[in-house]
Amino acid sequence: MWKITENLYLAQLPMIVGPTSKQEFSKNDIKRVLTLTTEPISEKQKIGGVDYKFLHLLDMPDEPILDNAILETAVLYINEGVEKEENVGVHCLAAVSRSVSICAAYLMYKNQWPVEKALKMIESVRKTIGPNAGFLAQLKIWERSGMSFSADQYKNLKIDIPGITCVDSKTIWRQPVIDDQTKVRFKCRQCRKVIFNSDNIVHPLAEACQKYLIEPMAWLNVSGATCSVSHTCGAKLGTFIASGSKCNGCNKFVRQWIFINRTKLDKVEIAT
Repeated sequence: MWKITENLYLAQLPMIVGPTSKQEFSKNDIKRVLTLTTEPISEKQKIGGVDYKFLHLLDMPDEPILDNAILETAVLYINEGVEKEENVGVHCLAAVSRSVSICAAYLMYKNQWPVEKALKMIESVRKTIGPNAGFLAQLKIWERSGMSFSADQYKNLKIDIPGITCVDSKTIWRQPVIDDQTKVRFKCRQCRKVIFNSDNIVHPLAEACQKYLIEPMAWLNVSGATCSVSHTCGAKLGTFIASGSKCNGCNKFVRQWIFINRTKLDKVEIAT
């Protein structure tokens, strides 16, 4: 097992139910186990004196963790154990995506950290990590929403692209619009509402390439794999290409291309 922080351990399934599991539990003094897979630990495989919690979770980009309270249940279960000074083992199958995402969420909650900092801490202990894109997007949504556990506010953030069947590319998780005056903000020229800020720009050379390529935002709707992008006020802002496109300014390929035309925006600089 990998010790992430005091009382929190990351594990693979064989460490929980394999031939050396009793030694692992004894060595790390594990008192709680959080299982994030499709099957709970059987009664026969459980170790006496250990509390087991099972949450059904697929490692798929379209799998929700916010509007169904999966993340809330997992984080509060871990936190309860830590507050009691009970060591908690969090596992999925390979300790790469599901369990890493939940451990990152706990670190975010406990320390008020951004997702990048939480993942870097886990990576410093367990080098091979790779939360799927859907989990990463939802952790970012959660961070930007003040790490609120109100499941209702996360409804309707997921949309599936019509006509796309590949699971890895069909799902869009839409980010909240944050009107943060410490960031450069971009307003729709037609309705004057903030529609994204500098944190939402995904193409690092956007300015140099004369393009704004952004994350999916809460107002985004798509009608197909390639379509126009309109704001909720009706203003036509740019184009969407699900399969991605190459920037003709720097030759960088940008996956899930959401291009916003600069002429449709007003840029609001940070006040000094």
